Amino acid sequence: MARLGQTFRAQDHDTEQNDFELLPNGIFKLEVSASEVKEEGNNITLSISYDVIEPEEYKSRKIFAYIDLQHNEADKQERGQREFAKLCRAVGVNDVEDSDELHFLPFFAKVKKGEAGVSKAGRAYKARNSVQRFFYPTDDQGNTVEPPTPEIDANQPTPKPANDNRQAQRAAPAQQQQEAKPAGRRPWGSK
Repeated sequence: MARLGQTFRAQDHDTEQNDFELLPNGIFKLEVSASEVKEEGNNITLSISYDVIEPEEYKSRKIFAYIDLQHNEADKQERGQREFAKLCRAVGVNDVEDSDELHFLPFFAKVKKGEAGVSKAGRAYKARNSVQRFFYPTDDQGNTVEPPTPEIDANQPTPKPANDNRQAQRAAPAQQQQEAKPAGRRPWGSK
């Protein structure tokens, strides 16, 4: 048992619960609101929280990202560093020593809904939003580019139907095959 050292009164606090719903697919104006470097052995991951600025109806909603800056697996490290470079270019920062340098700098990105599933290692993961594409304020020659308009995609993905694991549908072909055999005969051919 752990004593709190005071009486906590739950009714004195806001306990309204929000139903979590993913953002729809679309183009959003975002900003990095928080970041933290996490080290585990030789692996270094940057944990990032993006806050929605526009469209207004989704303002202050969050998207979470984890970027592998250094990883034992070269392909994970390469993907992570590429994503971090895209984020830096989107906010207009070239040289970064501290992730706080990226905070509260607005940028535009295409956001996508991801579905829940199971990893190759067998770990279940929840559905989540992710940045599919960063839009840069300048082109490769350094010319300013008009930013996209934040908007929700007209076509949204339809959820996949749940697998109800009905035995009847899987058993049907075997049952039909059994019914097609002549009555009184053994399956191995002799009587």
